[in-house]
Amino acid sequence: MDCYSCIYITSPTGSGKTTTLYTLLQSILEENSFQTITLEDPVEKDIDDILQVQVNEKAGITYQTGLKAALRHDPDIIMIGEIRDRFTAQFAFDASLTGHLVLSTLHAGNAQGTIQRLLEMGITNTDMKQSLIAVAAQQLIPVSTNHQTTRRAAILEMLDGTTLENVLDSGGLQSTDHFHTFDHLRKKAFAHGFISDKTFWAFGSQT
Repeated sequence: MDCYSCIYITSPTGSGKTTTLYTLLQSILEENSFQTITLEDPVEKDIDDILQVQVNEKAGITYQTGLKAALRHDPDIIMIGEIRDRFTAQFAFDASLTGHLVLSTLHAGNAQGTIQRLLEMGITNTDMKQSLIAVAAQQLIPVSTNHQTTRRAAILEMLDGTTLENVLDSGGLQSTDHFHTFDHLRKKAFAHGFISDKTFWAFGSQT
């Protein structure tokens, strides 16, 4: 596991990003028993052997107070249910720079939009270059079988490695190569008959 880093799962509401975040966390914990604290609003899934804290503003447990308390436990991993404001965004990067792996979600239409959202929240390019290692934007699209919609599948638009470095070097302005975009992934799904043309165009309007 690489500490000193942040990973973000982003998508509009109802696109399954929290489920993906839990899956990512559990896959990391299967490798080793890292000390982990989560701060969530609400806690959506119980995970054994970690400390999960639910935000309860009436009881004085906010993201701000909860995150400050979490650091006193010196965890290896901090999972933040959602980045909602400038304080939480800055905390996530500060925590990663002091030796924690931070996992969280953010509302954004696509992976590159996540960089713009973080910049708008006051996160500097320098902070992102030092600790942001991956952004995964997610869409849940209806899958067609024999011309009938039977289930939904997740497609992920990834920013990592050199692609992420190039976007950050441009201040979030440089477009990613087309192999990393939702549009390319939907075209592949349509070409192989996994989605209908209606689904292709409907979800294209979301990015």
